[in-house]
Amino acid sequence: MIKILLFLFICIFSYKSFSNEVQILNEIIGKGSEVKNHSKVSVHYIGKLEDNTIFDSSYDRGQLFDFQIGVRQVILGWETGLLGMKEGGKRTIFIPYELAYGESGAGSLIPPKSNLIFEIEVIKVIPPGYKEIDGYQLKLAMTSDFKIIDIRTNDEIINSNKIPGAIQITAFDKNGNFFPDFFDKYKENVQIGEKVVFVSQNGDISSILANGFVEQLKQINIYHLKDGVSGLENINFNFE
Repeated sequence: MIKILLFLFICIFSYKSFSNEVQILNEIIGKGSEVKNHSKVSVHYIGKLEDNTIFDSSYDRGQLFDFQIGVRQVILGWETGLLGMKEGGKRTIFIPYELAYGESGAGSLIPPKSNLIFEIEVIKVIPPGYKEIDGYQLKLAMTSDFKIIDIRTNDEIINSNKIPGAIQITAFDKNGNFFPDFFDKYKENVQIGEKVVFVSQNGDISSILANGFVEQLKQINIYHLKDGVSGLENINFNFE
């Protein structure tokens, strides 16, 4: 039960929190694995106020900072500010206070409404535990022993297209609230260990759900469709 509640918490807050207002001030491109949504990363960093006052440094502690992108383990500015970086790369980002510690600040070191500057070095990147497939790979999955789970709302399906043979189990309402009965309906259609592909309209929501299944529920053989149904429409997919 605790795992289910944690799963719901992560899904809800991940779904509602994505933003793109971080500025990249300068960057040294790395050559290793790329940071994507739900990657697990190890970084060194220096945090500064706008007047260049340093309020935190992992270098000074001699300890890497480990976390997963996209599950609210860090401030929102970090969630998007690290995307696209690669192992060995360095990036300096400007984060407006709305995506940092907000109007209240953080303790005595970060005043209210503080815009922040972070110098970040990516040391290690571990890809998400779920697998991402594109539209062409979905065609192959449909001829194999995969279960295609369409998690969109009825309105999204009516206003778009439907994948032949897909099982519709809506995961979120239009406001991003998770349906608790999703698990019961899922268990009615999927056996433990079966290969499952989650499908959403644009691919972002299915990745959140796939990550929750892998990280919190410890499920295997979990996939999600990159770019969702919208991506299929660009390759002349044969819809129902």
